[in-house]
Amino acid sequence: MELRERLTLEKIKDHSIKGQLPENFGIDIVEVGENYIIGSLTVDERHLRPGNIMNGGVSLVLIETIGSFSSQLFLNQEKQNAFGIQVSANHISVARPGDLLTAKSTPIHIGKTTHIWDVNITNQNGKLISNGKITMLVTENKNKE
Repeated sequence: MELRERLTLEKIKDHSIKGQLPENFGIDIVEVGENYIIGSLTVDERHLRPGNIMNGGVSLVLIETIGSFSSQLFLNQEKQNAFGIQVSANHISVARPGDLLTAKSTPIHIGKTTHIWDVNITNQNGKLISNGKITMLVTENKNKE
């Protein structure tokens, strides 16, 4: 296996989310494990739909974000990248303003060209809000000339 620089929580916070969708959307990466990532999001007015509940698309953004970072754990970041090519979710419960959501990835498949991640989103009481799956396509970075 090719040596790769380890993805750390500090690297994500320092370089990967500043000014980008995760930061602007309120997603915080809180833990980086050997084969998982945990992120959190506090539901606020940006995330709501009519009825004062969280829009289901927020779960999909959270699943895609956590799955994308998770794939980085298994890549040589200098030579490879991974892109979400399919994401789906089952919404089990509603989330409301002020709820603290936690999303944790679990690897289903880590191959040379695809990764598949299961992501559970729970609230502050441990109640399952959404369960999703994301398939990532692993690509080689092309040299820019």
